[in-house]
Amino acid sequence: MFSAPAFILCKKSGGANKSRRRTLEQALMIFIYLAVSLICFFAVFKSADVLVSSSAAIASHFGIPPVFIGVVLVGIGTSAPEIFVTVIASFSGHPGIVLGNATGSIAANTGIAMAFIFWLIEGNRHKATGADAEVIQSARFFALNFTFLALGAFVMMFAFAGGISRLSALLLLGLIALYFFLTAKITKKYIIPKIRNGNLTVRFLRFAEALAALIISSKIIVWAVSAFAAELGISEFIIAVTVVAVGTSLPEIATSISATRQGELGIAVGELVGSQALNLYFLLGVSALVKPIQIDNSYFVFGWMALLLGELCFLIWMKKIPSRVKAALLFVTYCIYIFMNFRVMA
Repeated sequence: MFSAPAFILCKKSGGANKSRRRTLEQALMIFIYLAVSLICFFAVFKSADVLVSSSAAIASHFGIPPVFIGVVLVGIGTSAPEIFVTVIASFSGHPGIVLGNATGSIAANTGIAMAFIFWLIEGNRHKATGADAEVIQSARFFALNFTFLALGAFVMMFAFAGGISRLSALLLLGLIALYFFLTAKITKKYIIPKIRNGNLTVRFLRFAEALAALIISSKIIVWAVSAFAAELGISEFIIAVTVVAVGTSLPEIATSISATRQGELGIAVGELVGSQALNLYFLLGVSALVKPIQIDNSYFVFGWMALLLGELCFLIWMKKIPSRVKAALLFVTYCIYIFMNFRVMA
């Protein structure tokens, strides 16, 4: 028989062992989450490299400026996860997720991806040349994207006044079709020489494989980093507005950085402006077509902030301001946007 003090001592020892075991398990899980995140980050950027090179090869094969391939093919591909998530959220009756996903992606694409592009093009070796430079720097391309993003203000007004009805959804889908038509018309005159090296089917397969790897790796990163943050006791709200918000835009961010580093600035810019238009018009249009959207007032404010950030990007794009100053301005504005999310929603 144990005496009373010995029994208490054994009980304390058992509790200490359990606590130590729990600490070791937590440390092991944190290590696993970090290792998975690092491996997937490597996979994200490697697949982004392949995505960009195969996109450039497809553009060369057809003699199309890479900026158009960026807007249509890469833009649609990298926006596919957000579109699926938003449609599911609409079916499930979560309108906040629908608008939050759309505007959050616009803000992240502008405040992070575009900031990286501006930072990287400070050196001449990363600047656009040839047809891409002519398209990107043309007043018509600027006016098209600026106007379509400005029209987003009316989308927010619809949402605030009475939600987005199925009739409004059809209008939004018509606008995205018009956007692609006008983009094709603007880029049509900037035809580049056709270079048909390699099998086109192989190029498309490589593009599809790289896109799948990019999206899957990004999703695993979001899961691993969210789990890592949860292990450290960080709140779900903070995880949602930081890790998840940036994670859903990770394919666009990785692709734009990779494209800029490879000198394919047309693909980088085209992919981002294409994603902005898709997030604003196609994503909201399809979701509202599935189920009309009613929006909370606080989401209306964040929608406006995200659109203003996007407009700021286009305004400074055409100004003769050092690129890294532009990058800093966009990133600081994005940080203010995130801070306002915390203040209002916390």
